[in-house]
Amino acid sequence: MTTKTRKITAAEFWAMPGEDHRYELVDGVLSEIGRTPIRGMLTGEIGALVLGHVSEAGLPISVGIASGFQIDDYNLRFPDVHVTAHRRMEAYDKAEGPWPHFAPDVAVEVVSHNNTPIQLARKAAEYFANGAQAVWIADPVPRTVAIRRPGAAEQVFGVDDVLSGEPEIPGFTCAVAEIFAILDRMPKPGAEGN
Repeated sequence: MTTKTRKITAAEFWAMPGEDHRYELVDGVLSEIGRTPIRGMLTGEIGALVLGHVSEAGLPISVGIASGFQIDDYNLRFPDVHVTAHRRMEAYDKAEGPWPHFAPDVAVEVVSHNNTPIQLARKAAEYFANGAQAVWIADPVPRTVAIRRPGAAEQVFGVDDVLSGEPEIPGFTCAVAEIFAILDRMPKPGAEGN
């Protein structure tokens, strides 16, 4: 005998008491987001680098961390970093609910231990189907950033490469090594002072 779990809608998810958004909503089921220290540090680093460029260049672009985007009634995603043009954010009707009913222009996902290639491919497909122009996949183990765009071959940048955010983030470039340098500043197990 199998039991059927009732699906949760995005509206019900919002109304849950004490919900701290450690979860995404996938097909109406809560799916825990892997919030490891490494993921948090890389999210902050990428967000800071992009925001610094956007602010300095005066671009009409919003940059945020772990904000929700409603894909449909039963799917809600929280990209680690999101980049969205102001003109698109103006279409965000708060009367429809707490989250925009579209995907950001650029969604950045930082890989953690509980992500699978299938899950990441599904997220990218959902983002593209809802208006995203690019999805960045930052993977701390090989220290790569892969950029996926609809209808184009994936580009993979390693630590010896310079990442370009063109055309979605005009003028943005960054050495991939700079993104992952924060990992080298982490205390090593057994090091003095730990």
